[in-house]
Amino acid sequence: MKSTTKVRGTSKIVATSPGCAPLKLAYERAVAAKPKTWEEVEHEFLRGMEAFDLNIASGRANMGDLQNGKGDFFNDLLALLLENCAQVQLFSRAAVPGLTFPRHNLDVTYPPEGTIEFILEAKAVGTPKHPGSPRAKVVGRAGSADLDKRIKEIGFKTIDLKAEFARISASTGQSPTTISGDLTTWLRSVKPKSYVFFAARVISDKDRDRVVRMADVAALVSDAVGVFCYKINPADPSGYAAAKVPPHIELSRVLFRACNDLTALKQPRA
Repeated sequence: MKSTTKVRGTSKIVATSPGCAPLKLAYERAVAAKPKTWEEVEHEFLRGMEAFDLNIASGRANMGDLQNGKGDFFNDLLALLLENCAQVQLFSRAAVPGLTFPRHNLDVTYPPEGTIEFILEAKAVGTPKHPGSPRAKVVGRAGSADLDKRIKEIGFKTIDLKAEFARISASTGQSPTTISGDLTTWLRSVKPKSYVFFAARVISDKDRDRVVRMADVAALVSDAVGVFCYKINPADPSGYAAAKVPPHIELSRVLFRACNDLTALKQPRA
């Protein structure tokens, strides 16, 4: 099946589901502000997540909202920032072939045709206690709880797409680099560039530290990984506050790198 391309769209569930109304409002405010950096939207992100999680905890948001709403919102927000920063249109491409699997669906990528040179994967993890998880801790589900599974999924997609690029390069007489025992170095030497971002609601310092360790694992199979952790605000238990992470995975720093890469990719080739 031939791959298909369309201009990046935004989440239908965020746009239409009553439970996702706080996320819709936060995204609309971001669009109006025309931001280019994470710092410009961090406040809106936290306020949107606060109100959304209250909907989850109270049952006003359903399981579809929980499973897709906040992840879609985070993905859309990052794509918006990159489009504004790099002054480039991002795209969604479906049925993109990998070496092993013939169909990968990419929500945020560039360029619209030809060899894919940039992909973005965004995941939002960690949830408050809600009616669908009666046995969960009062503080909710750890942000690191399912992160290893998500990293495996993202890692395989990245490897599969890069391996297909290497196969095509070899078949056209080019000489792709060899792995030579170092998979990470090889992955970073071939297209597409893979940027991974996590937004994690963490329930403790231990949970945050595990998210950080898992992000470092994800960086072994990606070009770069950015993380934003947030937690219940001790000064306001109904609200969220950012939780510090090491500089090398700070979302704002990694997003700036992604912006620079996109800016370079859109330049005409000599």
